[in-house]
Amino acid sequence: MIRFNRFFIVIISLFILNCSPKKDYQINLKWNKSYSDDTLNKNLIGLQWCLSYLGSTIANDSISPGLTYNDSIISLNIKELGFNNQASNFLASLSYKLKQSEEYKHNNSIDLGRFMAYTIGSPYHYYRIVDVPQKLSDYYELYQFDSIKGYINNSSVSHVDRIIQYSNSSKELDQAFISFEIDSVTKKILEYETMEIMSNGQIKFGIYDINGRLKKSADPKHTKAGKPAKCMWCHEVNIQPLFNDQENITGYLPYITFNDSLEKFDKKLKLVQDSLWKNKALKDKKQHTLMEISYISFMEPSLERLSKEWSLSIDIVLKKVKNFKTHRHHEFDFLGDLYNRNEIDKIAPWKTTEIPSSIREKSYKNP
Repeated sequence: MIRFNRFFIVIISLFILNCSPKKDYQINLKWNKSYSDDTLNKNLIGLQWCLSYLGSTIANDSISPGLTYNDSIISLNIKELGFNNQASNFLASLSYKLKQSEEYKHNNSIDLGRFMAYTIGSPYHYYRIVDVPQKLSDYYELYQFDSIKGYINNSSVSHVDRIIQYSNSSKELDQAFISFEIDSVTKKILEYETMEIMSNGQIKFGIYDINGRLKKSADPKHTKAGKPAKCMWCHEVNIQPLFNDQENITGYLPYITFNDSLEKFDKKLKLVQDSLWKNKALKDKKQHTLMEISYISFMEPSLERLSKEWSLSIDIVLKKVKNFKTHRHHEFDFLGDLYNRNEIDKIAPWKTTEIPSSIREKSYKNP
């Protein structure tokens, strides 16, 4: 019986091992020039911002361990990027999947923009990497929340009213916020949004349905918040104050007091960031925009980018895309005439890993 039990345990262990997600801690990313002033250095800075938003401590060092580059190829060693074990292992499983694509096998690399879309832009991947709680109720076990809340009835983001609850702690990094999106008339809760300060000084975001379960994006009927990547774009590295005047609602913090509290939290966060971050690429906080430009120029590629990406002449690419419409970007017009990535991938020279149809907004595709 003892021998049988040992044999059974060995078989079960082998089964579990074989069923475990395969991992690869090394991955090559390829930079493809997208516009006239585009440079590898700008995209390296954008990538470091991306890794920092994912929880890496890359901002804490004056150098960037785990990140090397040669010409247009950027090599990542996930184990050396300052992620915790859970994030490192999950990123390694994503890396393995990306490396199985025809694109990677053909180029020995995956497009830098596709890597960003597959991590920052894919909510369920993002949630796993930064460890956003699966259930909203978990926050009340992780934090002590103040019983007094703020009320927003004139939001610049939400189409409905919001109630803001925040944790009360003397610890610099022990801070979380929960936004209750509520119907302005019935006061019925419609969904929830969360913010937490990570140990590297960055903010992580979560979106939950009315049952307190994680969802990939906020409902556009209620708010313009979109997906976590859009939260990053709006909040940058800040706890934002109130941009509009609010009415004072009985039972909630007065508008001025509430706004003062948010400004206090933001000042505390900035002190933490300034003490932690040594990397010049992140010390200049305005440079987070380089991450957005990097993934936007991938999701909405120019003719020049497609030529670099596919290693084909402009004339040949022009013939291939002649039936596709172009557009201009509403924020970054300098990117020029652009195509839609989800259309363009269909005619690429190779099959590649599927990505969301949008990085910031609700998507019909979410790997």
